[in-house]
Amino acid sequence: MNIVYEILIDSGLILAFILVLAAFCYSAMILFKPKAALYLNGRFNSWFSTEKVDDTLDMHIDTNELVLKNRWWVGSIFLAGALFTLKYLLMDFDAEKFISLVINPSGSAAQAFSEIIVISIQWLFAFTSFVGVMACSLFLINPEAFQQFSHKMDTEYSTEVLKENADTVYTALDDWVMKNHILVGLLLFLGSTYLMVVMLMTIM
Repeated sequence: MNIVYEILIDSGLILAFILVLAAFCYSAMILFKPKAALYLNGRFNSWFSTEKVDDTLDMHIDTNELVLKNRWWVGSIFLAGALFTLKYLLMDFDAEKFISLVINPSGSAAQAFSEIIVISIQWLFAFTSFVGVMACSLFLINPEAFQQFSHKMDTEYSTEVLKENADTVYTALDDWVMKNHILVGLLLFLGSTYLMVVMLMTIM
């Protein structure tokens, strides 16, 4: 086991040294070749640009229209499922058998607490199943009313503000670094140099 730990530690040190060496080179580039650093940063940002996911984030998918076109078989399936669930919860589900087989409480207090929890969940599911039956029936009988109700529950969420803020933050940070490239590069260069010395002493 000690050999495994030694291999992991040595691998971590080598990886850390590679990262520090990359930071050293990039800090030197910021200090002495700021335009090259800006170009490299732009290439890196292009791999993770938010512009590539704009279309995906803003894609509008109207499921209401698709469901309404196929409302008879969709509504029938959901109605059958809701009725089956409601029937099982009200007629077939045995709370005491479920508690004894699954929970198996020890003591009268645990038994009473388990009964309260299980029966409460049972009636909660029964209520939601009843709501499902009513919703499916309304969907089949009066789809226009269901559509109006669905539109009231729908909310719009736009990613435009988030994308603009993200792009503004990164652009402003890049501009600030380029304006103060000597200070930033010098701090990063000194820091990475110190880390390189420490890493070399640790490895050797």
